[in-house]
Amino acid sequence: MKAFQELFVKYGERLYEFSFSYLKESFVAEEIVQDVFLRIWEMKDDLDEDRSFKSFIYQMTVNKVFNHMKHQVVRQKYEKYILNFNHSFGDSPEAQLQLSELDARIRSLLEKIPEQQRNVFKLSRVEGLSNPEIAEQLGLSIRTVENQIYRTTKYLKEHLKGEYLFILFCLCQGILPFC
Repeated sequence: MKAFQELFVKYGERLYEFSFSYLKESFVAEEIVQDVFLRIWEMKDDLDEDRSFKSFIYQMTVNKVFNHMKHQVVRQKYEKYILNFNHSFGDSPEAQLQLSELDARIRSLLEKIPEQQRNVFKLSRVEGLSNPEIAEQLGLSIRTVENQIYRTTKYLKEHLKGEYLFILFCLCQGILPFC
């Protein structure tokens, strides 16, 4: 444990500064550093002693930063699309009816999954909490939170079978709020 703390002291600030230099968001940079160290802790028994730890930890950070950036680009693209969608169709009675029907259907489906899984999904997609925040609030591991969000999203896709698929995608990604 002491060795792990020393690694955090040695690399934590540098990894944060690196992440922040690309992302310009303090909270996201902190989350990435936490994810990197959590992953290192999880794989501590399997680390390759012949490989440079410094290059390994920086490569892991670079990958997480660039993955986050890729997801942001996709998210911004869909947010722009949704804004145009809402502007073009959002006020029509038909669109409002479709959204209301989808909302009722999703709420009905969510009532059929285990309570903890439902709570995790709602905290993520309705409240907008990050996975580490949800994990801390509910006393779960981050991996459990990720798995439960994945299972709920998969469950919704399977049960809606293509109905309103694009809108469902946006809801599951947190781009659109629940009605």
